[in-house]
Amino acid sequence: MKFFKSLKKYRAIPLATGCFSLAGVIPAFAADAGTGSASLTSLLSVFTQIAAWMWSEIGLLLTWILNQPILLMAMSLFFIGAIVSFFIRVFHSV
Repeated sequence: MKFFKSLKKYRAIPLATGCFSLAGVIPAFAADAGTGSASLTSLLSVFTQIAAWMWSEIGLLLTWILNQPILLMAMSLFFIGAIVSFFIRVFHSV
């Protein structure tokens, strides 16, 4: 009964998507038998380079934001509002 209701409602067989996704799996990054897999050290070094780049870009963005008076005021209002709401919640629960 559920099968026919879902077929009428969705115009698809409920299990077809799951079966197709299992049948369509292919190894995208499979290594050949002759090549070794990447070591943890190399993966960590690449991740460290990406993280260092990300933090330097975040630093540049933050420097730019803090040099703009209107953005500095907007960020200040946001953080002041967060602090005030925190204290209101703390003192309201006492």
